[in-house]
Amino acid sequence: MGLMAALKYVVLFVFGLVFGSFFNVLIYRLPRDLSIIFPRSYCPHCKKPIRWYDNIPLLSYVILKAKCRFCGVPISIRYPLVELAAGLIFAGVPLLGSLWGYTYVPAGQVTPIHDAFAIAAVSIFFLVLVIDFEHQIIPDQLSIALFAVGWLSVLVLRPGFSPGWASSLIGMFVLSAFFFVFALAIGGFGMGDVKLAIGMGALFGWQQLLVAAMLSFLIGGAAAVFFAGYLLLRRRLKARIPIPFGPYLAVASVVSVFFAGRLMQWYLAFFK
Repeated sequence: MGLMAALKYVVLFVFGLVFGSFFNVLIYRLPRDLSIIFPRSYCPHCKKPIRWYDNIPLLSYVILKAKCRFCGVPISIRYPLVELAAGLIFAGVPLLGSLWGYTYVPAGQVTPIHDAFAIAAVSIFFLVLVIDFEHQIIPDQLSIALFAVGWLSVLVLRPGFSPGWASSLIGMFVLSAFFFVFALAIGGFGMGDVKLAIGMGALFGWQQLLVAAMLSFLIGGAAAVFFAGYLLLRRRLKARIPIPFGPYLAVASVVSVFFAGRLMQWYLAFFK
């Protein structure tokens, strides 16, 4: 990697840190139906506005010694971790795209526009993971944003993350219909999962969506078994424990952005 290429990823990382501060705003306000524009950032405990020099990604957390300047209440470690994760997303996604490409987009055909759409999609999935894990809710705004990113990518990218508009149109209803029927008949899935699946279908198309769905069930099943075993050892296992499924959809979707095509070929090779 040359000096200019390395500098590009450093700039993207810093740019991601700035967006990470905004991600923290979204994570706090979207589940509470608060405006993401007004008022400006404030301490959740004392409600005092945060000064700009106390809102520098990563550095302010260290300088303030993880406490609010005004009330002294500890600042959650989640805030710098989200900022760091956003920096890694903004730098890491284009780096992986340059090495491996994206599903349906070989590395040699990846453009900065592909990277921008991939960063947007992965950022949305990251927000879904954190919010659904903390609050067991997937805000409609994130599903709508994913839907918009998906259809814009179909219209703009050549080649795109989806094989085409027909595949995306079918994909919108494949997994979402399953979740909807399952939620009505048995339960276990929420309407947030249904809406997110519509956005996933628009972004991926039905072929890649099936890979993401299969991965999410495998990851979710393994996590559930591990969690149940842990609770059983601690003698805290109950008959029904609510487990959000959004995080597993999010992780599987991020993997699918890069590797769905390879995973599909690997799977189909067993039937040849």
